[in-house]
Amino acid sequence: GVVDVKYLKKIRPYVIIGCFVVGMVLTPPDIFSQTLLAVPMWLLFEVGVLCGSMIRKRSAHDEEANDHNDQPPATQP
Repeated sequence: GVVDVKYLKKIRPYVIIGCFVVGMVLTPPDIFSQTLLAVPMWLLFEVGVLCGSMIRKRSAHDEEANDHNDQPPATQP
């Protein structure tokens, strides 16, 4: 619940540019090396967005339904 998947999809172009900028700064002045560093970072971001979209957020109604089934019913003496 830290970041919404819609927000991650919205900033996707900035993340792609950021990956290539980081690749540019951390590698020698070679487009091949820059790409070899930027593409895996970008793919990790996309995998994170994909996994985040698969996880369903729990609603308050689901939590209330689960609270009643946490313990077995009490027995009377």
